[in-house]
Amino acid sequence: MNKNKENMKYITVLDFESGEVYQYEHLEHLQHGWNQDEADDRETVEWYLSEVIGHNLSNIQWMEHEKPGIITP
Repeated sequence: MNKNKENMKYITVLDFESGEVYQYEHLEHLQHGWNQDEADDRETVEWYLSEVIGHNLSNIQWMEHEKPGIITP
């Protein structure tokens, strides 16, 4: 899938410690977009999730995406 990094404005986090799903948009220092496949950008996102927000990286999974919201049946 070809992702336009300017469109990747949201990060959704599955936090297995808290059992919650979190969604973040327009992260202050990442507002120009990021690309999960580039190591530096991935490290920046993971730094933000752990150091600024407080997620434990060993107990989460995250993804970047264009559209907000979580689909529930």
